[in-house]
Amino acid sequence: MGPLYACIACVVCMQSSLGQTMQQGISRFIGVAVGGTLGVLVLALGEPVRYPLVKALMLGVVCVAGVWLCLLLKRPAACAMACIVPCVILVNGMTGVERYYYAAARIIETVVGVAIAFGINAALPDHREGSSDEPREPAEDEETK
Repeated sequence: MGPLYACIACVVCMQSSLGQTMQQGISRFIGVAVGGTLGVLVLALGEPVRYPLVKALMLGVVCVAGVWLCLLLKRPAACAMACIVPCVILVNGMTGVERYYYAAARIIETVVGVAIAFGINAALPDHREGSSDEPREPAEDEETK
């Protein structure tokens, strides 16, 4: 597997503040977990999924279900991953038990990537305006009010 998906999750989840990074990370994790679960459920159907028409129909069903579940969880930002992960699980060419390991690895790598993004964001100083604890000087337009 390698660290590819952890790197992607880290870069995608890195935001301008720690709170935004956490929210993006949670949404990404939810999307990957929903998508991974749906992908594994489709794999459990067994032999019929090998037929291209059945696979195509199941991909559509899984994407609709993924979007619906993410919206139900009030995480619209998770919808994309809830569709991408099962598609990759079903079309990556892996067979047997490797497919299940792949789904688990995607979830684990996403958690690692989000944790790294969170750690980096927490370690970096916050240079956004108004983010320090020091009192700031009022702006000119604030003084005239």
